[in-house]
Amino acid sequence: MKITFNWLKDHLSVSDKEEKLLEKLTDIGLEVESVENLSEGLDLFKIAKILKTEKHPNADRLKVCDIDLGEKEIKKVVCGAPNAREGLITVYAPPGAVIPKNKTKLVIAKIRDVTSYGMLCSESELNLSEESDGITELSSSKYNKSIGKSFFTQSSSNLIDLSITPNRPDCLGVRGIARDLAASGFGKLKHIKEQKIKSKKSQTIKVKITNEKNQGCFSFGSCLVTNVKNTESPKWLKDKLISIGQKPISAIVDITNYVMIDINRPLHAYDADKIEKGIIVRNSKSGEEFTALDNKNYKLEDDMCVISDDKGVLGLGGIIGGTRSGTEIGTQNVLIESAYFDPRSIRRTAKRLNIDTDAKFRFERGIDQLSIEEGLNKAAFLIKEICGGEISKIDIQKISTFKNQIIKFDPNSFEKVTGFKILTKDMLKILDNLGFTCKKDKKSF
Repeated sequence: MKITFNWLKDHLSVSDKEEKLLEKLTDIGLEVESVENLSEGLDLFKIAKILKTEKHPNADRLKVCDIDLGEKEIKKVVCGAPNAREGLITVYAPPGAVIPKNKTKLVIAKIRDVTSYGMLCSESELNLSEESDGITELSSSKYNKSIGKSFFTQSSSNLIDLSITPNRPDCLGVRGIARDLAASGFGKLKHIKEQKIKSKKSQTIKVKITNEKNQGCFSFGSCLVTNVKNTESPKWLKDKLISIGQKPISAIVDITNYVMIDINRPLHAYDADKIEKGIIVRNSKSGEEFTALDNKNYKLEDDMCVISDDKGVLGLGGIIGGTRSGTEIGTQNVLIESAYFDPRSIRRTAKRLNIDTDAKFRFERGIDQLSIEEGLNKAAFLIKEICGGEISKIDIQKISTFKNQIIKFDPNSFEKVTGFKILTKDMLKILDNLGFTCKKDKKSF
């Protein structure tokens, strides 16, 4: 589980420094595996303007560009991007810079007998998106006065990699870690008022969970957002994902990833117009195949939990979606899925097919079964805020009902087990801070 202190502060009011955080994480049993400064070296990447382009004397597809870095500093760069042109504002990487995507360290090099002092970077090379057809194009109105300045915002927060044991799935989201820290006395958990969908518009895509033996899905929540305009994510969302080493893709995909990491609620987004005659959550049949979002084709065995439509398999429930119903920049109508899958079913299927995803990692450990609506609310409102659209009512189909568990806890046995004593009022405060609802039993207290 990768987090940053800055992201934790979205949920935690705290005045202590990052060094204290690292100590406290270890104290409460969340082992810090590594700490990495992702901003190191990024200050070398500069906002630059192409002043002039000339055809390379020895290569038809290459150009020699004069690059303005401000304060009368001009560099010559050989570039093969089709969109390299005079007046374009882009991102320049000098010799010595390490390209984020492939970790290549740049040097001064001769390319077909012309010396190139660095390179101009695509969004893909900068881990900003999947776009690799040309160099990054920056808005002249926004960046014209920033020529020569660093492109990346320097972060004061390091990337912290935590080893989360299988018995702590509650800490597979930033909010859960913040709650644990607050209960230990490190800061105070912020109250975040949840927006709830209040729509008169029905979710029109029919969803059915087949009630059959070995069914791996217990609940399937969905919400339809229509007339959206999928776009590039805003800077705050991109920065959040980049800060933990993830690559932004598009607003809709980035929102689902953000919600998963923020509150430990895996989601999936479908292009609703690609779904044929509704969704059926069922067991797979041996020999069925589908192409997943990792661009691999998977041949399924019997009794694997699949999300399907009238044409066939759309994805493996709780593990990975398929390309056939994936969202794209042109997507106009989005169906958001927020479901609960049986951890054993997830583990068994993922092992047989050798698939490892962030969603699978969470579902196989068991997530909060009551977080279905919270995830749909958060994702739907973010999509509306960033992409526009109209939100439908939430639809939840289920084949079993989850009830809160009652745990009887005798405070008198605590000292016998641990060897030290905590006052009952302190126990109640800690349990309350962890999210438990406590009721005194006169026989125990």
